[in-house]
Amino acid sequence: MTQSIYSTREEWLNAAVVEMTPWFNGSLPQRIRVTCGFPSGGNRGNVVGECVSADRSADNTWEISIHPKVDSPRDVFAVLVHELIHTTAGAFNHGSVFKTWANKLHLEPAGGNYRSTVPGATFDASYGAIIESLGTYPHASLGLGARPKQTTRMLKAVCPTCGYTIRLTQKWAAKGLPTCGIDGDTFFVATDEE
Repeated sequence: MTQSIYSTREEWLNAAVVEMTPWFNGSLPQRIRVTCGFPSGGNRGNVVGECVSADRSADNTWEISIHPKVDSPRDVFAVLVHELIHTTAGAFNHGSVFKTWANKLHLEPAGGNYRSTVPGATFDASYGAIIESLGTYPHASLGLGARPKQTTRMLKAVCPTCGYTIRLTQKWAAKGLPTCGIDGDTFFVATDEE
């Protein structure tokens, strides 16, 4: 079993950046900050990593975040490699420069394009020892599935004459339905079909 070497995710990620630096042959910028965090779009979609350009940072640092749902050291490392590629000159988008780096660094396109990548056939042979040397990634995946449904069901109350509609809880409906301010009729609770 792999042991824990680092106590924080950032220590682990920074050590991984140091390990990957020689693979980039001097092409990585000096200032890179890595963390575990949600992409700017929140928890929507399948985005597992994000790289923010240094020109958007107050201290001119490239900012990389790895989504908290990713917890396998191999998967975190693969996402980190993808995001590090973005920091190299000309590879901020997923064009030809990015593709060249991805192929060189043993990543393959997922779903036919390089916007999303997966470890290639030689990824484990190339990086397995590095990943093993980093030890366990000090993080557990955050279960961020669908939110629990709201338990309070709002009732639909309708004026029988003009059709004016309001929503209210069962608690207030039980105390008595309101009277319509337009025509004075008492509202009734409508079924979903009405």
